[in-house]
Amino acid sequence: MKRFLLWVVGVILGVAVLLGAVMTVSYSFTGEGSRPAADTQFGGQALEVNGSCWQVPLLGGVFDKVFTSPETLTVQKLGVLYDAHPALALPDWASYTTLTIETDIGSIVFAGSASQYEDFLFPANGDYKAKLTVWRLPQDYLATQFEGGTTGAIRKNPGVEHPAKPTGWYSYSFRFTLQASAEVALSTERLEQGGVAALSITGLTGETAPAVETDLGSVQCVRLGSGWRAYIPAAYNASAGGHTVNVTVNGETFARTLTVLPKDFGTVEVEPEPASTEAANAEFRNNIWPLYEQPVREKLWAGAFLCPAENYMTLVDFGQVKVTGGQQGSRSNSTRLYTIPGEPCRAPAGGVVVFAGDLALTGSTVVIDHGCGVRSYLYGLQELSVTRGQTVERGQAVGVLGEELTMDFKLGSKSVNPWPLFQTSGGLFWQEKG
Repeated sequence: MKRFLLWVVGVILGVAVLLGAVMTVSYSFTGEGSRPAADTQFGGQALEVNGSCWQVPLLGGVFDKVFTSPETLTVQKLGVLYDAHPALALPDWASYTTLTIETDIGSIVFAGSASQYEDFLFPANGDYKAKLTVWRLPQDYLATQFEGGTTGAIRKNPGVEHPAKPTGWYSYSFRFTLQASAEVALSTERLEQGGVAALSITGLTGETAPAVETDLGSVQCVRLGSGWRAYIPAAYNASAGGHTVNVTVNGETFARTLTVLPKDFGTVEVEPEPASTEAANAEFRNNIWPLYEQPVREKLWAGAFLCPAENYMTLVDFGQVKVTGGQQGSRSNSTRLYTIPGEPCRAPAGGVVVFAGDLALTGSTVVIDHGCGVRSYLYGLQELSVTRGQTVERGQAVGVLGEELTMDFKLGSKSVNPWPLFQTSGGLFWQEKG
């Protein structure tokens, strides 16, 4: 029995010595190259690491070896950057970031994550200093739970990843001078009557919206990402030929030319329309016209619009010349559909209901603001199922259809052709991001 116990003790000591030897070899051969590569860029320039702390797993994640490099006062100088929103490029392993940007006099202009930086606009050109920390953390792991130290001692791995991977961070400190100038671009230089052109304004600083002037209609800009976006309508009756688009940014004016091409929408035979009363016209003007010039809200649609009626036949199409008794009349700025009573009337896209009610001229009426000045006007419903101020999603029922539905899609006060909207065609979908 004594001999057996001695043998057991010997085995245990042998295993311990072996494990110690393996640990020593593993520790010795695990170097700083075991950390992830610090491939981080700002404004297209590689950033230099100014401090780090990493726990690299040993023995299959049983322990970690800690590598540390204390942060210093060194500040990397990037020089002059001409992009108003210098791109921040992170390594693939990055899972958590903190970024602080301040002016040369120490006023903080941004403090947040890399994803929040994507929508940030610098207040002005000038000199800036930034501090960036890029972490690699296990999923659902908090930076406050990180156990990295400054001694380089072996620490127990938290054991939240299998297989174990390095956990830690790199920090960067850098200066740069911002000298940005605005860039103005149109989605197209030529569009047909009824179409929409997008206008992108990038490369500018400050929060003041650019001013856009054109005889094609009232145009307002909205923030979109790190720039501004506006949409310009070419109404069914917009004059063919070149139209000047003037964009004023921080006191500087940029001129672009948008050429409108004529489009033959054809004719359609219609019955004489009953005369409306002055009271009905006044009610419509008081409730609907003010919506044309309302301030724009953020973009609320994503992807193609949806025809409000799933089953329909077109009675009067957008832009068609209405013919009554052989006499040509006005052109239609809306589209009238024959629909199946009782079927749902669907929201063409996400948005906010800005009018829902009964009008003598148009019957049960719903108006949805989709952002950026785009609104859909739905007339002649049998019933309403939404109220003013309600947020709706694409395809959501906003009411019940009757025998006919009139739909009018406007940018500001100008009606545009609805069919390209249903096909994800035209300026409303230019460079669209979800």
